[in-house]
Amino acid sequence: MNNLTPKQLEVIDDLFESGGDEAAVLKKHNISRSLWQQWLKDKSFSKAISDRIESAKRQSQIILSKYIPLAAARLVQLCDCKNQETSRKACLDILTLRPGGRETPDSEQQELIPTIEPATASKILAVLAEKRLQK
Repeated sequence: MNNLTPKQLEVIDDLFESGGDEAAVLKKHNISRSLWQQWLKDKSFSKAISDRIESAKRQSQIILSKYIPLAAARLVQLCDCKNQETSRKACLDILTLRPGGRETPDSEQQELIPTIEPATASKILAVLAEKRLQK
């Protein structure tokens, strides 16, 4: 980022603060489309934007990770819901949950997570429903 001008850095800041409204940022800073395209082709500029995107993703993952245990506990509670459709959806969501979120890790780091065939999931749900009716 050493090669970036103060104006480029300011534009990147405004781009993220404006929620990605590219047109508004370009207008605010009086930047033409052609200059913007030149900046985007510049490796340092694109890397600065990519780094900010990665930082934003990391921040959101940190925030969401705080609520994963709460969401999992709530799904377990919903499995016993009197509304059959809500209970069924909660059970399906639990069956499809992936530890660490739904994002697929890099192939080198990806653990083999067994998937459940729809027929097997249906049988599990039928057993859960039968067990619930026996109560």
